[in-house]
Amino acid sequence: MKAAAVVSVLSGNLSKNRYIWAGFLFAVCNWFAESALHVWVFHEGPFRAQVFTTDTHEIWMRLVAGVMFVFFGISTQGAFNIRQRTERALATSERKYRTLIEEALNPVFLFGSSGRFIDVNLAAVEFFQRDREQLLSKRYQDLSVFLGGTASDQAPFTPILGQSEVDFRINGGTKTMLLNVVPLPMPDDESEYFYGIGQDITERKRMELNLGLAHEELNQIFQTASTGMRLIDKDFNVLKVNETFVQLSGVPRETSVGAKCYDIFTGDRCHTDQCPMKRILEKPQDIEYEIRDQTKIDGAEFACLLTARPFSDQDGETIGIVESFKDITELSRTRQELRTERDKLRHILFQQFEGVSILRADHSIEYQNATLTEQLGDCTGLPCYQAFKGVTKACSPCYMHRAIKTGQLQRCEFEVADGRTFEHTYTPFSDTGSEEKVVVYLRDITDVKASRAAAIRSEQLAGVGELAAGVAHEINNPINGIINYAQMLVNQHGVPSEAHDLGSRIVGEGNRVARIVASLLSFARRGSEIKVPTSIEEILSESLTLVGTQIRKDSITLEVEVPKDLPPVLCVPQEIQQVFMNILNNARYALNQRSPGCEGEKRLEIQASTRGRNGDCVVQISFRDSGDGISPEIVDKIVNPFFSTKPKGEGTGLGLSISQDIVRSHGGDLKIESLPGQFTTVSIDLPAVVS
Repeated sequence: MKAAAVVSVLSGNLSKNRYIWAGFLFAVCNWFAESALHVWVFHEGPFRAQVFTTDTHEIWMRLVAGVMFVFFGISTQGAFNIRQRTERALATSERKYRTLIEEALNPVFLFGSSGRFIDVNLAAVEFFQRDREQLLSKRYQDLSVFLGGTASDQAPFTPILGQSEVDFRINGGTKTMLLNVVPLPMPDDESEYFYGIGQDITERKRMELNLGLAHEELNQIFQTASTGMRLIDKDFNVLKVNETFVQLSGVPRETSVGAKCYDIFTGDRCHTDQCPMKRILEKPQDIEYEIRDQTKIDGAEFACLLTARPFSDQDGETIGIVESFKDITELSRTRQELRTERDKLRHILFQQFEGVSILRADHSIEYQNATLTEQLGDCTGLPCYQAFKGVTKACSPCYMHRAIKTGQLQRCEFEVADGRTFEHTYTPFSDTGSEEKVVVYLRDITDVKASRAAAIRSEQLAGVGELAAGVAHEINNPINGIINYAQMLVNQHGVPSEAHDLGSRIVGEGNRVARIVASLLSFARRGSEIKVPTSIEEILSESLTLVGTQIRKDSITLEVEVPKDLPPVLCVPQEIQQVFMNILNNARYALNQRSPGCEGEKRLEIQASTRGRNGDCVVQISFRDSGDGISPEIVDKIVNPFFSTKPKGEGTGLGLSISQDIVRSHGGDLKIESLPGQFTTVSIDLPAVVS
């Protein structure tokens, strides 16, 4: 073990001092070489003697040469050791700096004069999002957006030295690097190298861009706002104004910015404790009030709604206020006009000769004019049904609720205790706050209703007269023949005889029938105006009984479709019968005008059915004739009083007008549809009595 250790030490020392041992070896070799030279060249004796017993001079010469060889070995070994230590230090330093560069968070790369990457660290690999091998096969200018790969592999390439922002193409996108490029001198190499140290600022650039866009957007909003705006610091200095404020105040932007706020736009709260700036600095809050001022251009007065809000820094400390000025000059003028119009409306309502009231949805009377007060007394706050009709519960149907529900005007009639008749007109509207209300006009139609009844009477007489003419045509001739024949029997037989007695009786009864027929011409019976549930089929049957003979006489084909289960309607039967009679006579007249006598095909179709209307059930009766029809120019006028398409003397022009009034008084509708030369349809809707 000791021998092995000695050998190891010697071998170690030999490895570390090999140049010294080489000097000793060269010295020994030189001793033997000199001895051999003296023996073989100069023949100065045996080799042994030259090695061990040479003269003193030769010994000194050999010792000097040996010492020189040893000294040269020592010097060479020292230089070699220094070089080894330097190389080891350089290798250690290289490993240290290589580790530092490789582990650096910023991209670091080396590229040559052609731009090709020579070495890159891990951060550069991550930035360019390529493998190290892929990146080392690329050129700096191939990835640069600005350069775009303009240089070839052979052409020398010199990048922008120093610090700059460079955009690189990365997987279809763009990333930005803050890059510092420095030349890397290589004294032993003619090639030029460049060392790049970068920082990924893509997110920072994106944030800067977004921040710039946001700032530009906010500035654009500020400048294009429809309200005038200005920014004021704590010292009352105007920092910024928008274009609307310039137009509103008439003060140029250059004059406004930097001036005191109270010098540019003066309000009645300036220099007082109510100054918005003072109040907001004391306690952050929103302040809104109305101010008036005059423009600096023409001195015109205008009104503004000023809103002041605190303006804070990044720490939330109030450093000023933002004021907005909304021009409400037109709004103020409109308010004044509305107040004026309201006063006018009040005067108009109070001066109306008709009663006017406003009803809430809960039936209470909110307002009534002087005329209604004179008619019914002070009814403000009372339910409409109590004030108008003297009842304790709401009417059914309620026309006020129907007007609110449908949004359409509603009309109805009712009688008060003293016998007067009023027409109600309900007009819905939305009050402030979107509250649904109704304006009610109450018109005393007692005299009008009496006049209408007289007109109905006249129309009845005209209808009865026309009916009597038809009856006379059918009965008078046979009755006259009977009377004549009976009179001949009386004349032929004397008294007393049975033939004379029978003939006299026949003459008497015939004259009685003739008198009855004649009385039809002057007969008119006024029916009761009490509405009772009545079958439409019965009213229509009675009407057709009266005019059926004339319809058959005119060769008119009549088709009637009335369901047996049709619900009754609440009506005055005589009035509805008068409406039917008028429509039937008009249809017969139109058919005869188109086809006189028995010529042509004359058809009259009558149908009845039920349908819904505004949530209620109504019975609809339609009369469709194949007559001449009505031209569109006058179809809306034929229901007007005294408007008639018949020749003068053949019509009064009141038939359809009275019929429409009758239908409306029953809560129904009368509609006319016509196509000239083809047909006319008259439809009547009457509320059904649903059990």
